[in-house]
Amino acid sequence: MKLPICLSILMTFFLSNHAYAQNPDQIVSSFFQKLGTSSTIATGALQKGSVQVKPTRELTPMLMFAKTNWHSLSSQTQASVSPWFARPDNNIGSPPTGVNFYGSTQVISTVATTHFIFHYLNAATPAYSADSNRATTAFVNQLATEAEAVWVQEIGTMGYNAPPSDGSLGGDAKYDIYLLNTGAVGIYGYVTSDATVASGPYPLGRFSHMIVDNDFNGFPQAPLEAAKVTLAHEFFHSIQFGYDPTEFSAFLESLSTWMEDKVYSTIKDNLQYIGEPFVDSNGDGQYNSGETFTDHNGNGLRESGSQDYPELHLDSFGLSPNGLEQYGRFMWIRYLSDKFGDVLIRNILTATGVTGGNNTYAAIDAALQAAPYNSSLAAAFHEFGIWNIDINQYQNGVDYPIAWGDRLFNNGAINISSDATQSLRPFSGRQKHLSTIYELVNAPNATYAFTTNGTAKVSALIQSSVGGAYTIQPITLTGGQGTWSAPAGTTKVTFVISNTSPTDDTMTWQLTDGVTAPLPALSSATSNTTTNSSSGSCITNIFSPYIYGWLSMLLILFIRRKK
Repeated sequence: MKLPICLSILMTFFLSNHAYAQNPDQIVSSFFQKLGTSSTIATGALQKGSVQVKPTRELTPMLMFAKTNWHSLSSQTQASVSPWFARPDNNIGSPPTGVNFYGSTQVISTVATTHFIFHYLNAATPAYSADSNRATTAFVNQLATEAEAVWVQEIGTMGYNAPPSDGSLGGDAKYDIYLLNTGAVGIYGYVTSDATVASGPYPLGRFSHMIVDNDFNGFPQAPLEAAKVTLAHEFFHSIQFGYDPTEFSAFLESLSTWMEDKVYSTIKDNLQYIGEPFVDSNGDGQYNSGETFTDHNGNGLRESGSQDYPELHLDSFGLSPNGLEQYGRFMWIRYLSDKFGDVLIRNILTATGVTGGNNTYAAIDAALQAAPYNSSLAAAFHEFGIWNIDINQYQNGVDYPIAWGDRLFNNGAINISSDATQSLRPFSGRQKHLSTIYELVNAPNATYAFTTNGTAKVSALIQSSVGGAYTIQPITLTGGQGTWSAPAGTTKVTFVISNTSPTDDTMTWQLTDGVTAPLPALSSATSNTTTNSSSGSCITNIFSPYIYGWLSMLLILFIRRKK
């Protein structure tokens, strides 16, 4: 799990919230048609130093999406998806493509703990010695020990509700975990539900069960380490099913990826999703060839991650080139827990459950506004953007790369470049909701004017030396306008520009150096391209018919993994 790679473009594109607004039947059917068509583990593509694709955990949110949109699916799509909701020991006629369920004549062994029951095909049974689903009792016992440790941490220590009981399904009321060779289709594990009605204290809660790989061989991490973080991640999905599984998929994934940190802080598997830290020796806010970086997977390449694409909205799913930003957004949850404490996260999840349906951002805002936090979604998101530059604010900041900044503007001038970085594409002038853009000015020597027609918060992060400590100065906006003058001795300023709207809006902005001619009037439809200026922007029309068709073709060609 250490190797950051290119996710299935098809899966991640489909799981973006914009894609969800398209045809649910097409989204779900396309995904499950492609699932299992190739194995990334058996080919040995996951070894250290490889730049090939690797498995992920994307299956859980797709199953959540399919369940939520069930009545919008055709009968054919429902038939292809239904096996994934089933327990693998119920002798269904047609198991999912690429994964073999237990056979009707096979005797399934179990290992029970206080809270779990593990179902597996015992490798010691001669008849199953060649079965791909077999597992050793010794390994199952290790998983059982770790699962109880996960329960103690997530439910006992952190206070989350236990997953709703499934009654006697699976043999008793304990939480069921089934071991299958899911690695054959590049899946660490997944959580799903065969519930037909709500269960638990909340209107959309459901009981669930978990399927995990039977041996975790061939994954980038050692088998037990891969199993540990999988249990921590997927069991938190099991908990989420009891609150409300219909929240933003990116939010649910960021929660589970954050939980890996909380249960197994030394494994640090989730660092693969944020990009590899680098020493910004020239101070331009970007990684440049020749700069020193932390090579997590030892392949000699500096992999990117969510920190390299801060201009993507907080609920985006798979829109970055490597398709992993939704997992890397655990840093948003990490910011909230580092700043306000772990109880806030539990309060947010509770608020999502109390109100049925997707109310992710309303729940976050309400929890932050309550005592003792007395904050808001807008204020917290902007500070999150500041922390992603001033990473020492995080408890684990030493492990994190700085967020990718727009081009370093030399000698105080602000030079136009709508394609200024590897991450900022040519856009149409809008900055997406809950996203951040960083504009860097070297040797600032003027008064800089910021103008916006949207829900912006802006701060200046001032440095008196390259790589030095930051001084934070909020820029007050009145009627969408504000100014900042460079103090004497300022080597560099990074303008942190946040769109704090929780929904898509038409926010645009302009930053001028106070010397050159003013920019044209702001427009939500066109780019500003005046010399010596920079226009804020983010993806606005990525789903135009041409791009949509182009992406769809690529997605079908490149699908490789699911999580």
